[in-house]
Amino acid sequence: MIQMILCGRGGQGIVFLTRLLGEIATKKGMAVISSETHGMAVRGGSINSHLKIGAFSSPLIRWGHADYLVSMDSSETFNNRHFLKQGGIVFENSLAPSASGVYRIDASGMARSLGKIQLENVVLLGFTASLADFEISLDDIKQRLDADSREMVRRYNLKALEAGANAALVHKT
Repeated sequence: MIQMILCGRGGQGIVFLTRLLGEIATKKGMAVISSETHGMAVRGGSINSHLKIGAFSSPLIRWGHADYLVSMDSSETFNNRHFLKQGGIVFENSLAPSASGVYRIDASGMARSLGKIQLENVVLLGFTASLADFEISLDDIKQRLDADSREMVRRYNLKALEAGANAALVHKT
């Protein structure tokens, strides 16, 4: 059973990541429940999603219960950190160095180098899936992204996922 908060700013793909992970888990026969909390209805507003995989009855994660916090923005990490349980892990899009329990990657910079800033969420997902210990593997995500019928979208997402996974190799050593 997993409880995960995904957070960032409007337009960074938090809803896409939540739905993607939920679809994969559902296809694998797991129970999934999620909820999205939107800030301002404009690009750049605060947003977070609560994603629970397992036998849960409520979509919202209580303070101090999230296993993982996946954050597209360091200010949103700060705003949502209270959801993380003791020993929980943060995966953050940031230029800052990683620290105990906090794995950071410059997902925005990597996405720009791939030619599309919009890929920052998939870069961070590849990084997270390579380091986190949950039932959705990097291969599961790769299969789902590879099923997209839009060739360019599929190709870019797979490159972004691979870039994030490769960056995780540095953290594992």
